[in-house]
Amino acid sequence: MAKSAQSFGKGDWIVHHFYGVGQIKGIEKKELDGEKTSYYKVQAKNSLFFIPVGFEDNDRLRPLASKRELNSALKILKKEPEPLNKDHNQRKRELQEASLDGSLAAIVRMVRDLSFRQLSNPLNPTEEDTLRRFKQRFAREWSVRMETDEDTAEQKINTVLSEQIAKAA
Repeated sequence: MAKSAQSFGKGDWIVHHFYGVGQIKGIEKKELDGEKTSYYKVQAKNSLFFIPVGFEDNDRLRPLASKRELNSALKILKKEPEPLNKDHNQRKRELQEASLDGSLAAIVRMVRDLSFRQLSNPLNPTEEDTLRRFKQRFAREWSVRMETDEDTAEQKINTVLSEQIAKAA
């Protein structure tokens, strides 16, 4: 559910499909190709990036998940995993689709499904990296919304996954 154009303001938290979770620190005008454009200045955990004002309705940007959406995400994490495709190229496409989708639900499904996959099959480097990034993004989003530290959020995610793995065993 995207906010309408130009509805983000200083202090708002957002999620960008590539940069992850960040907080808008302000709006700055920048000149590009002789044209001045307004940009949101966004501080992520390890980077600073700029998003053009008016870009908010783009699929690559969304507001931080609500507490209700986070609780729904935990329910997804607790569901039985869906097996990933046996074909490496198909799995890679599935990972790319989840990344491009950028929704919390898509990310959490991949965290769940990759976590279960690694129990029976070693993950390839792309899958390992995706699992790590998606888990970190979920933990970061959880920590910001629930006002806790990322380690606590990651422990919560790992506890839910461990409980599900124990049930499946």
